[in-house]
Amino acid sequence: MSSRIAELYGSPPLSPESVANAAKHQCPFVAEPCFKKHGACSLQVGDADPVIICPNRLYAEKFAVLLDVAKQVFGGKCELVSPHENENRRVANAHTGDEVIVFGKYFGGELGIPSPPGLEKAETKGSFYIDYLLAKFDTSGELAAFAAVEVQTIDTTNSYADAAASYTQGVPYVSKYGPDLTKAGLNWENVSKRILPQLIYKGHALRREPLCIKGLFFILPHAVFLKIKRRLGGKLQDYPQSAGTITFRTYDLGPVAPDGKRSLVFRETLTTTVDQIAYAFVSPQNLPEAGVYQAVISDAVKKLAKKKKTSKQG
Repeated sequence: MSSRIAELYGSPPLSPESVANAAKHQCPFVAEPCFKKHGACSLQVGDADPVIICPNRLYAEKFAVLLDVAKQVFGGKCELVSPHENENRRVANAHTGDEVIVFGKYFGGELGIPSPPGLEKAETKGSFYIDYLLAKFDTSGELAAFAAVEVQTIDTTNSYADAAASYTQGVPYVSKYGPDLTKAGLNWENVSKRILPQLIYKGHALRREPLCIKGLFFILPHAVFLKIKRRLGGKLQDYPQSAGTITFRTYDLGPVAPDGKRSLVFRETLTTTVDQIAYAFVSPQNLPEAGVYQAVISDAVKKLAKKKKTSKQG
């Protein structure tokens, strides 16, 4: 199925903002250089709604998705600050009490988690690192609680590079499939191969942390969440947030505004337990009918025999 780039460098392809940001290779959502080679933020496959394919697209409005998590976990008024800014305030005696320190990309202070004894670092790559840790300290300077946040979108298959290169130059793109169309797709296999196993592992690791009071938060596009639910059988029980839970928070692109841009829209939240996800992952309910493999094998052999018989008669 053909696809088209819905957003390039934060705006519709060929729009003045998109072309200007492409010239600087600049991401407008984090005010930093785009870390993707071709600058695509979202991809529309067929007639379906566009799906966010870059994590930075989820950081619109000054990382509002992280602020929403901070408010859920710590309550009251929250202000996201980098470790450096927090230290500056401490030295200047300028703390307001609303500070939530963010450890993670674009805030500095990324924290590495050591591998368990007996395992090499390469064996656990990606299994322990958390995208964002949000920390709240008490008035005495001691860590009071923290939240763990994972942010995932979806990888793509094939390539949209030619289309992106054309748009970057301000030139319309036409392929053999038609105007704007590419053969890029969405790599849904990663839901089973990478996203779910890491989510389960990290969820188990965090449930051992007494100060991770509301478990792991998982921020993702709504379309990816729907695929996860389908992979897990569609039935995840809702639980109150606590240690050992995983809270999904899903987002979509809003409708096209008069200027052609789309806002980031919150869609759904679900809190369930690590155990629920792990059990559903290894015990899927959406299985094919019993005997389907037997029927396929028998049918294949019968068709082959029929084909050879027809060939001999000919």
